[in-house]
Amino acid sequence: MPIPTGGAWPPPTHAPAYTAYRDWDAWYTGDPDRLRSVYLNRAVTGTRLAPSDRVRASQYAGGVVGYLSRWLWGTPPPAGQRDGRLHVPLPADLAATAGNLLLAEPPALTHEDRGVMARLEQLQEDGLNAVLLHAAEAASALGDVYLRPVIDRDVFPDRAFLAAVHADGALPALRWGRLIEVTFWSELERDDRTVIRLLEHHDVVTGAAGSRTGRITYAVHEGTPDQLGRPLSLADHPDTRHLADLVDETGAQATGLDRLDVVRIPNTGPQRLWRSMPGLKYLGRSDFDGNEQTFDTADEVWTSWMRDIRLARARIMIPDYMLQSNGPGQGATWNADREVYTSVNALPDQGQGITLSQFAIRHAEHKASLDEAMKIAMRHAGLSSQTLGDEGDVAVTATEVQARERMSFTTRGNRIQAWKPAIAEAVELLLAVERAQLGGSRPDPVRPSVEFGDSVSESPETVARTLQLIEAAQAASTDTKVRMLHPDWDDTQVHAEVARIRDDQPTPVEVGPALGALAGNTQDNDQADEETTVEA
Repeated sequence: MPIPTGGAWPPPTHAPAYTAYRDWDAWYTGDPDRLRSVYLNRAVTGTRLAPSDRVRASQYAGGVVGYLSRWLWGTPPPAGQRDGRLHVPLPADLAATAGNLLLAEPPALTHEDRGVMARLEQLQEDGLNAVLLHAAEAASALGDVYLRPVIDRDVFPDRAFLAAVHADGALPALRWGRLIEVTFWSELERDDRTVIRLLEHHDVVTGAAGSRTGRITYAVHEGTPDQLGRPLSLADHPDTRHLADLVDETGAQATGLDRLDVVRIPNTGPQRLWRSMPGLKYLGRSDFDGNEQTFDTADEVWTSWMRDIRLARARIMIPDYMLQSNGPGQGATWNADREVYTSVNALPDQGQGITLSQFAIRHAEHKASLDEAMKIAMRHAGLSSQTLGDEGDVAVTATEVQARERMSFTTRGNRIQAWKPAIAEAVELLLAVERAQLGGSRPDPVRPSVEFGDSVSESPETVARTLQLIEAAQAASTDTKVRMLHPDWDDTQVHAEVARIRDDQPTPVEVGPALGALAGNTQDNDQADEETTVEA
C-alpha cells in the first residue's frame, strides 16, 4: 500500500473502520453535540451506517430508514423545548479503567548491560510510563495504538523518545496480522471547506542486492473533509518546513534501520466487526465494539432519572381568587416565586383551596437499571463491574480482590501478552534509531526484559503476618523474605538490606572454658547423687 496521492478520504479500503472510529470517538469524548451529530445525521448504506448531511422526515416518524431514531441520541430534539438529554461518561470511564488496570503500575524494564540499563532508567524519567498508559486507554477506545521512536531536538536535543499514534490517525497495511507498512496522518489546518493534511508513510524497501532500508515518506495535501486534494510542497507550510531539509528528492527520509520503525499494539481480538473484510480483519477490537446500544441505554436511563427530579420539584397550586390583583389588565400575584406557585381557574364557592403537589422520584428503579447497564458494558469489554468501583472503597485483601475481579485480571493477562513484546520491541527500535541517527557512544540496540507487576498489592499487615509464619516455619531465607516485603527493589537494594539485617542481629555468646568445666562438674555431681540414692 503506497502513500495515498489523492481521491476520497479516508480511502475506501479503510472507510468502514473510520466510520466506526467516528462513533467510538463520540462516545469516548462524551460531547453531547458530537453524539447528536453522529446519530442524527445518518443514512443506511449497505451493511454499515455512514454519515450523512441530511435529516430525514422518517426519523421523526420512526421509520425503517430512520433506524437510529429509536436510539436516544438518534431522536431529533423536541421543537420549541430545550434538549434535556444527558450523557453518562461510562465509555470514557471504561477506557480509563482498562488502561489503568494494565499500566497503572509501570512495567519494569531491565537489562544486564549497565549502559542499556542507564538508558532505560532515563526513558522512564522522560515520561515513558505516561505515554504507555495513555496509549493503553486509546487502544481500549479505538482498538489499536502504534508506538514509534521520534527524534525532535527541540524536545530532547541528544536522544529519542517514544510517541503514540491512535488508530484513527493511521492507515495500516497488515499481512497475516503483522504490520508491514503504515501511513500516519494529521490535520495541520481546517476550516469549513479546506483541510490541509500531513502524511507520513513508514515502510521498508528492498534493494537489488537484497538489502533492506527503512524509510519515512512525507507528503502535504490540501483538500476537503472528504477528499485528500492536491499535493503541496513541504516548504509551503510552516509546520512542515523543517522536514524539507531532512528528505531526499523523493520526499523520503532513511531511518537507518533494516526494518519497520513502528510497532502496532492491538487492544484485543479477534475482530468481530470486519472479520471478513480484507485489510481490516486483523485490526484490534475496541472495548466499545458492540457496546454502543448499552451506552445509549445508560444515557436514556440517566436522562429519565434527572427528568424525574426536574418534574418532582415541589409546586403549590392555588385558585385565581387567592391571587392578589395588580389592577385592571395587570394580572394578579402571590407573595412567592411563580416557579413554585401555580394558579388554577376556580370559583371561591367551589371549595378549591391551596394544593401541594410533590411527585415521587423513582430513584431505586433508575439506579438499578443504570447499574445493570454498566455491568453489561463492563462485562462485554471483559471487565468486572467491581473494577469500576461499584463495591465502594471497603478494605479487602488482595485475594478477595482477585476473586471478585477474576474476569478483569484474566483480560489483563491476555492483553499483557500483546503489550509485553511490543514494549520491548519499541524500546529496541528506539535504541537502534539513536545509534543510526545520533551516533556517539550509544548503547547497543538490544531488547530489554519487560515485567508487569501484580496490579494489586497486599496490605503491610497481611505481608507482615505472612513473613512471621514463614519465619516460624524456617521455610525461607532472609533474601527471599526481603524480596517478598519489597517486590519493587532490585538486587543491589535487596543485598544491601540483607547485609544490614545480619549486622543488626546480636552476636551469639561463645561458651568459655571455665563455664564449660563448671557445667561438666555439675553434671558429675548429679550423677554421683543418683548413684548414692540407688545404693541407699
